[in-house]
Amino acid sequence: MEGDMVILNKKGNVLLYVIIAMTMISLLGTGAYFMTSTSTFSGLSMNNLNKAYSLATGGKDYALMKNLGDTAGRTFTIKKLDGTLGDKFLLEINGDKIKSTGIVNEGTPYEARRMIEVTKSGFASKADISFARDMAAMTPIQVGGTDLISKTDTYISLGKIGAAYQSKFGAVIYGGSATEGGCVAGKCKFGEGIRAFFTFQFASGSAGDGITFTLFNGDQNDAGSVGGYAGSGELMGYAGDSYVSAGYYLDGEGGRGIQPPKVAVEFDPYANPGTGSICSSNSRNDGSSKNHMALMFWGNNTTSCGSTVGKYTFDDNRHGSGSGSNEEPTNGLRVAAGGDACSYFNGDTLCGGGSLSWPDNWLLNWPSNAFAFRMEVTRKLTPEASGNYQYRFKVWIKRCASGDPTCSADYSDTADYVNTKKDYTADNPTLDRTIEISPTYHQRFDTMLFGWTLATGGATQSVPIYRFRMNFKK
Repeated sequence: MEGDMVILNKKGNVLLYVIIAMTMISLLGTGAYFMTSTSTFSGLSMNNLNKAYSLATGGKDYALMKNLGDTAGRTFTIKKLDGTLGDKFLLEINGDKIKSTGIVNEGTPYEARRMIEVTKSGFASKADISFARDMAAMTPIQVGGTDLISKTDTYISLGKIGAAYQSKFGAVIYGGSATEGGCVAGKCKFGEGIRAFFTFQFASGSAGDGITFTLFNGDQNDAGSVGGYAGSGELMGYAGDSYVSAGYYLDGEGGRGIQPPKVAVEFDPYANPGTGSICSSNSRNDGSSKNHMALMFWGNNTTSCGSTVGKYTFDDNRHGSGSGSNEEPTNGLRVAAGGDACSYFNGDTLCGGGSLSWPDNWLLNWPSNAFAFRMEVTRKLTPEASGNYQYRFKVWIKRCASGDPTCSADYSDTADYVNTKKDYTADNPTLDRTIEISPTYHQRFDTMLFGWTLATGGATQSVPIYRFRMNFKK
């Protein structure tokens, strides 16, 4: 985000004052405080120069703590406890280089400025949240005593192959408290949006119903929220109220499921083309043959199954469901059924035109099915003329020629496609969708949670996820 910023939040003020105060104490303790051997400056101007230096150092520390991205010049003005505007610092960030200028008494005869510049290796591509740092906070949600989901220090495995793993569902949801995203128990400030990247591959022998990568609001949900329904693999753990057995719901909340607003990118290798009752099997309105990736929201808010709070969530991954209103955006639908290629990708037709001609079974075509995925969400904080709030979802998927599920030889950690600290502009997204949602739903999305969901029916799957990283737009 470019432009000036007044630090209005009381908690943010306190935090910034603490940073600057600690800097001053450190400088005084080490004798590194700015000094001059001449008598040119009065005691007052000396004090202002010292204060400007402290602001500059505090600004540098603030940039590092918040993991701020590139900016040609962004001013942070401190709002005093009495409500008046005080001194400021100017940040200029370019890759690994951070330049911070402290400014005191700007525009007066007593104005003082001090600038410091540091280079922090790796800062240009540092993630706010990643497997490398936050794997312990990636929390599996699965029926007790099962090992449907497993993880190591470097990857998460969604599902396992074999009869013992039929008719199962679950999720992995981030439950950590990354300060860079203002996260508390998994609920992060959505702000102006996010960028995310990971790689994945359906293991040889997989044939299950698929997985999703999902973002959902933190007002109506928590890090234990999960969808799904026993025996209904087609819900992918995203739709449904999490019913396991009589009186037992996996969400531990009596069957809330994942409440809207929310969004998922589904990776679906198993066709459920039926269009009958959403409470019945084979009712997702999929295409009949091709694997697909699609943007899904939460269907309509009136069609229900059962009597739990989550009764309206059963069509949340049915293609074409949703009226298209500001509280019911329409789920992605294939072109042949009247949808568009910017919400539904079948391995062939591209959103921006042209085609890839991937095989019909592109998600399962092992070993040529290693993919690098990227998603960017831009969330506007000011309303449109309609009074609604705009969200844009851009998704890329690239096949990794190496066949290695980590795609390390295809995309290094510093590659633009992997770097989630800045927008990716090298080529058009595979999916690109803009929606508007109501002020009520927008407010619910002030905080968000994220993770992956999965489910199986008679067919099973194993999908390892590697190299996850996410940054918040700020």
